[in-house]
Amino acid sequence: MNPKLLNTVKKALGKLPPFKKVVVGVSGGADSVGLAFLLKKLGYPIVVAHVNHGLRGAESDADEALVRQLAKQWRVHCVVKKINLGKLKPGNRENELRLIRYCFFEKVRKDHKAQFIAVAHHLDDQIETILMHMARGAGLRGIRGMNSIQGHIIRPLLGIPKQALVDLLNCEKIPFRTDDSNFDTHLRRNHFRHQIIPALKSEWPTLEADLLEFSNFAQAETEKKEKIAKIWINKNIAGNAFDRKDYLKLQDDIQSEILFELVGREDLYRKAVEEVKTLVRKGITGKQKKLGARIFKVQYDQILLSRGGAPNFLPDKPEPITKNTQWGEWNLRNRGAKGLYVRSWKPGDRLKPAGMKGSKKLQDLFVDLKIPKAERHQIPIITDSEKRILAVGNLRFARNAGYLKKYLKIERK
Repeated sequence: MNPKLLNTVKKALGKLPPFKKVVVGVSGGADSVGLAFLLKKLGYPIVVAHVNHGLRGAESDADEALVRQLAKQWRVHCVVKKINLGKLKPGNRENELRLIRYCFFEKVRKDHKAQFIAVAHHLDDQIETILMHMARGAGLRGIRGMNSIQGHIIRPLLGIPKQALVDLLNCEKIPFRTDDSNFDTHLRRNHFRHQIIPALKSEWPTLEADLLEFSNFAQAETEKKEKIAKIWINKNIAGNAFDRKDYLKLQDDIQSEILFELVGREDLYRKAVEEVKTLVRKGITGKQKKLGARIFKVQYDQILLSRGGAPNFLPDKPEPITKNTQWGEWNLRNRGAKGLYVRSWKPGDRLKPAGMKGSKKLQDLFVDLKIPKAERHQIPIITDSEKRILAVGNLRFARNAGYLKKYLKIERK
């Protein structure tokens, strides 16, 4: 066993919050088999998750058989999903398969109460990703490459070259599978892997080190912008609207970062982000544009935010708040407070806001905060067992209800 390799993975995992169990996505290839072996060697309880895409017929079945065999040999749980290709929607099949794969991994994570999902992207994958992003004109966000942690996804092998994993498995006599499609240079990533990168390295021996240094710089710069964007959002977005003129005073890159923060970073293209910025800049009332799962709509000097699809109206009957309560688009996490309930807004509701005398109609509060009528019923109204309103989402808290901030975390998904 290569102790240097083991220490590299251990160091990468040391940057994560402590965890007791991890789901490992194992395809049967050297990368994922090596990852599962290293995590097990380090003493982590693992659950092996395998997706049989069925793209290669008998070869795909052989991949599944190997993964099941290794899981049995290692005495770990193995969960397998087979995909019916006939049920896939026409279009970008590769992207749809990726989404199915990660949804499956997330289900396994929840079912087995694991903290993370480990995937086997390694150093070679990172270099390929950075170069591919540069080739299509990506900004700093794309050039920083893949993150070692992204939500519940972790990538402990980003500092390890593929050949080191192959050498490890050969030394330990652990079998793995080779997918011939990985050598098809008609596919963009394979073209970079087998043709462009070797040609570059022949003229640029320090390619990997230089790109990783650039990636680290890009990471530091984007983190600064993310911080500025989050501060602006917390200060300027109350409910689901923000002031158009205040937004336009910001630097162009910060405007983009705010949109990334509001929508999420997955599968957002710069062109779509620029279209929303143009919408805001022109300020034509009634015009709207969808970005990711959100719709941005101009209403005079306000930009209204809403989710795509029909409004989600929730019942006004109070429901008890348990440890983890989902309320429409909101997560309510109770850390031990008793007698808390959630319901939707009803006309006539009043709140005794902290820092104010008397009470205020929620109707008036929503108007002050410029919350669209269609979204007012979706905001969770927190009450006690005496039906007194303690909080309006995370927008306003009642007098003498400050303790809630310690026991109840209220956040929008």
